[in-house]
Amino acid sequence: MFLRKLNRRFPALLYPSFRRYWYGSFASVSASNLLYVGQLWLVEEMTGSEVHLGFLGAMMAVPGIVMNLIGGVIADRMNKRTLLLCTSLCNATLIGLLTFLDFTNLVRVWHVYTIAAALSLITGIDWPVRASIYPSLVRRHSYLSAVSLNAFVWQSNRMIAPAIGGLILWIGGTSVVFSVCTFGFLVMFFVLLTIPMPDSELTDESSAWQELRDGVRFIFKHPLFRWLTLLTFLGMFFVQSYVQQMSRFTELLGQGEREFGLLLAAGGLGSVVGTLIVASMRRNRWLGYVMLGGGFTSAAATLAFAFAASNQLYYVALICAVAGALLGSFFLINAMTTMQLAVPQHLRGRVMGINTIGFNLVPLGGLFLGLVATKSSLLVAVGLGVAVYSVFAVLSLVSSTSLRQLGRTTIREIQE
Repeated sequence: MFLRKLNRRFPALLYPSFRRYWYGSFASVSASNLLYVGQLWLVEEMTGSEVHLGFLGAMMAVPGIVMNLIGGVIADRMNKRTLLLCTSLCNATLIGLLTFLDFTNLVRVWHVYTIAAALSLITGIDWPVRASIYPSLVRRHSYLSAVSLNAFVWQSNRMIAPAIGGLILWIGGTSVVFSVCTFGFLVMFFVLLTIPMPDSELTDESSAWQELRDGVRFIFKHPLFRWLTLLTFLGMFFVQSYVQQMSRFTELLGQGEREFGLLLAAGGLGSVVGTLIVASMRRNRWLGYVMLGGGFTSAAATLAFAFAASNQLYYVALICAVAGALLGSFFLINAMTTMQLAVPQHLRGRVMGINTIGFNLVPLGGLFLGLVATKSSLLVAVGLGVAVYSVFAVLSLVSSTSLRQLGRTTIREIQE
């Protein structure tokens, strides 16, 4: 009875290939989130500096942003299972090297930066493939279900992995965290071996550069895609990037490793709840306003978090972290689903690959916060970021008819 209701709510689970991919994603996404926790804490222990944490963010972000553009083209040209097999194995190898360096006390901060940059390059291929893989696993009517379930993997791991990571840090240290991450990517590798996947269908023999230009041109040509992509980028860089400085916020709150993990987990809890709410929502004629409302209130909750941390209000900060992530899901999940439904199949990898650049902007935005904080404070830095995002959100609402009418238009009208 329960499984029948679950399958009716999430029809993507009826597809065996998607189920296996989804289960494997739990392992690799858990590894990604644990790695993030371990890297932040290792650099915090080695340097204790907002700027160094920000520089780590740059190493996590910049190579991936560059590779994301190429990764979208690659995702449209090559077999997606082969690509994910390669990225999973490369991730496991690099994190295994970091585990060895940390366990033997040979690790230096430049090792962490270098490995973070290499992992970012791999992510630049991995994420566009993941963002465009749904047509290889499910039918079109199950896209919303597949997107929501994939988001649930990431968001639930944001809740569970940091809490577990904080506990592992407290008991065994960063080297144990990294060893668990290595295992997670190996699990994904072996799961992928069991999933059949068709080759990508090329519609022409255009050059990679021409294909990339086609993807960028499509986004700029369609106002809805243009605004959704821009707001995703700005939200990640100026608002969600506070997570990159979470270890410094933990210090401001006068807390330790366990509380650091719980603060990260609080955001994950909010994201899970938000994702489940969005997944259960019917298409709303006021969808554009719901999305922007979620973005606005998420930004306000993030500013409240920074204020609470600056005044050592730990439990208030926890509540704000939950609220910010929950409200942010109303924008992010709906934006991704809208683009998945509206983008032409032959452009899917490129367009969604460009959109996933936003996730790389979170750690890069941490560098912005760190640099501003050195001249003032983290509260001022977060406030400045929230102000910039809010200005563009208002501008999008005023100037974009397609965004205001989202939910009252058909997919064909969005594409025109």
